[in-house]
Amino acid sequence: MKKRKLGLFLAALLAAGCASAPLGVAEKDRERFPLDPREGLAGPFHAGIAAGWDALQVGDGDRAEYEFRRAAEEGEGLAARIGEITAWVVRGQDARAVEACREALRVGEGTPPLLVACGEAYAARAEPLEALGLYERALARVPSRQGLRDRAGELRKAARESLLSAARKEIEAEQWDRARERTARAIEVDPKDPEARVVAAEIERGAGDPEKALVYYREALELGFKGPEAEARMAALALESGDHALAVALFDELALRDPQYAEAAAQARMAFRIANWPAPERAAAQRPRLTRADAATLVWWTVPEVREARVSSGVIASDVLSRRDSRAMTRALALGFLEVDRVTHRANPDAPLTMTAASRLLLRLLSLLRPAGGAPACLEGMVDVPRAGAEAVRLVTACGLLPQSTGNSVSGSAFTRALDRLRTLVGSGENARRE
Repeated sequence: MKKRKLGLFLAALLAAGCASAPLGVAEKDRERFPLDPREGLAGPFHAGIAAGWDALQVGDGDRAEYEFRRAAEEGEGLAARIGEITAWVVRGQDARAVEACREALRVGEGTPPLLVACGEAYAARAEPLEALGLYERALARVPSRQGLRDRAGELRKAARESLLSAARKEIEAEQWDRARERTARAIEVDPKDPEARVVAAEIERGAGDPEKALVYYREALELGFKGPEAEARMAALALESGDHALAVALFDELALRDPQYAEAAAQARMAFRIANWPAPERAAAQRPRLTRADAATLVWWTVPEVREARVSSGVIASDVLSRRDSRAMTRALALGFLEVDRVTHRANPDAPLTMTAASRLLLRLLSLLRPAGGAPACLEGMVDVPRAGAEAVRLVTACGLLPQSTGNSVSGSAFTRALDRLRTLVGSGENARRE
């Protein structure tokens, strides 16, 4: 009788052991949280572990916690602790779970179920960077789990966005070093993300290092970055830094997608051309306030017809003869582009070019270049250059040669663009005459 009772007891014990052993883990091979707490551990296990796992699978966190706690109280070890942490995460008790994770992971590497459960606990506390680190440790143990890999990808994105969001706030506060640290960590978390390079570029741009900013911008482009506002800032920085080829490429691509960038693209192409001009002409085109001599130099350089034009008589200006730019100034005076003071016989070459003088110069140049009968529509009816300065300015702005301005000076870039537009007007006049 005793033997029979002992046999029944052993059979029952064996049955309990078989029921709680992780025999089904390999078949289920769960891909995402929660993972079976028995995975990676040697059995036999307390019956509460299997009961708790069954409860987890149907989302019953309360029942799972009860079963895992019962198993722990009756001597079950790490499997019960992993189960409890998992149940706390399921129940939304992430602070309790994180505290238990710190204790459980202090003594060793941890099994994939423990690492994943702790990763989810940190994720629930909006700490994706810590969560990602735990998931990566789990994947080092079970690299074939695609579900875990997908979840790690989600956490990687969340960690990157969290770091970049913090970096942007530090940019606003001009905390450059802290912003750099955040962005460097974001690049480390996701090396293929172009957005982190753009933020890094914004940091360096704000901190006053345009060359380093351009390095990051180029890396972002190589990684496939697309974003009109950032691309426009990138192009403007390239233009400012003298990387005209990059500026032209970026603005031209932006203009293809959005016509509002057409003017910026034209300016970039102009800057690229100017960068290859001789020093005097390049300096004149970049002058914030153009002088009369600068204007003559730019006309001489950009308009071959001016150099080839015949003049019947020269105009003498005593303050022009000994200058390096005397040829350009003399030709501008002879063609009536600029005027000489009849009393002092001086052309005042170093005086600022006024809006009125610039307007008259452009209208006289247009009269020289345009073919007979080919006047553009904006100058229809004009016989000669108006004597009134206001009328000359009105005509030039109507033709789009110079922008309307409240000031009385003209920049080198504006005047150079006006010469380019004037050539376009001449071309349209020729076409109109042919038609």
